[in-house]
Amino acid sequence: MPELTFQEAVETRRTVRTFLPDPVPQDVLERALDEALRAPSSSNLQPWEFVIIRSETVRRAANAVCLDQLPVRSAPVLIALVAHRETWRRNRDEILRTFEARGSLRPSMGSYYRRIIPTVYTTGPFGLLGPLKRGLARIVSLFRPTPNLGTRGDLRVMVHKSTALAAATFMLALRAEGYDSCPIEGFDPWRAQALLGLPRGAEVCMFIAVGQRAEGGVWWERVLMPRDWTVREL
Repeated sequence: MPELTFQEAVETRRTVRTFLPDPVPQDVLERALDEALRAPSSSNLQPWEFVIIRSETVRRAANAVCLDQLPVRSAPVLIALVAHRETWRRNRDEILRTFEARGSLRPSMGSYYRRIIPTVYTTGPFGLLGPLKRGLARIVSLFRPTPNLGTRGDLRVMVHKSTALAAATFMLALRAEGYDSCPIEGFDPWRAQALLGLPRGAEVCMFIAVGQRAEGGVWWERVLMPRDWTVREL
């Protein structure tokens, strides 16, 4: 199957509702995952996890968690994309270890990851430190530009934004290989968390159904909002 150019992948990527039963080659899936793992993320902390559901038992349960929607039932591959709020220490340490091993850790980088990242991500017992940090940041913002230092809710939004970037990259990478996908946001989040055995601070951002589109798998023509509604200049 010929690979598509980036423009072709963007223009032909659609949300597919019905898939062929043909399996997705493992090498295609691996390449798309490798490309997705290069997606940008806040402070390069990469707070995502792709869970490929292979067990038939887990797959049946996941179909139910996703409300037995047709794209989920018909797709040969189903992936849960998890956003992690509590992996920042592990990932921060790996970033520092890697740069130290390379001999390219700059003092400013070390200071950023050792001091600023904990300030942003630490919310204290029961999350009580978060509102205090946010209030302090808002007061300082009255006098100079200041980032939001973060409550648990703010951190949740941050990791979901980064995880969504990985999802978009993954779906475009699949399309460049000639395969299709459907992002699933309609699911039971509590049952999904239990099914996947997720730890505290982790939740499913979305499920992604993967395969090749069946005839009639794209249900509607694409409708784009007027450009002046979605793009403006100041």
